[in-house]
Amino acid sequence: MLVEFAAGTLETAASICVSAHLHFCKQCREDLMSLNEVGAKLMAEATPEPVGEEVFDSVMAAIDGKQPAKEPQDLHSASTRFPFSVSKLISGSATTLTWKRLSASVDIARFKTGQKEFEVALHKICAGGKTPKHDHHGLEYTVVLKGSFSDERAVYREGDFLLRQPGDVHQPMGAQNGECICLSALAAPIKLSNPLGFLMKPWLRTNPM
Repeated sequence: MLVEFAAGTLETAASICVSAHLHFCKQCREDLMSLNEVGAKLMAEATPEPVGEEVFDSVMAAIDGKQPAKEPQDLHSASTRFPFSVSKLISGSATTLTWKRLSASVDIARFKTGQKEFEVALHKICAGGKTPKHDHHGLEYTVVLKGSFSDERAVYREGDFLLRQPGDVHQPMGAQNGECICLSALAAPIKLSNPLGFLMKPWLRTNPM
């Protein structure tokens, strides 16, 4: 994924999650720098292709037309700082994020990202809260932004990057010492393992946008 991210070919939702992880992970930042150096060397050795002046003019016009970036909004207070990719999504939202209740322990705030493959959202688990046990029907990328949570496999802390495959079953639980906020990109709705899970089906639809 870092190779595709460095090359600019990684799809939008995954790029947002990788960018968020890079904010926390020094090792991946160093690996990305090495990949960028390789890419720069390949570009330097490539045979140049002539382009018309109109291409240069259009690029410069696009640069000149860019608006100053808005100050990223914090989710809770001025002391809360999220990765740039997440802050950018927050600042592009309404005045405040719209949180919706998924269960007694979990809230969701969805983002508009201009793509139709993944639902990109923040998930907030209250301290000690449990999410319903569920199965995945598609890929899910998750980056822990604040706090921590655990499941049957491990404990996940700030900056951890998780990839769930179709068929993965788990039940995340928030840490007892505070709420956990995660960035997620979900390709398909989850399926609750509880026999009464069908009652929550309307709330579990993905909404890529």
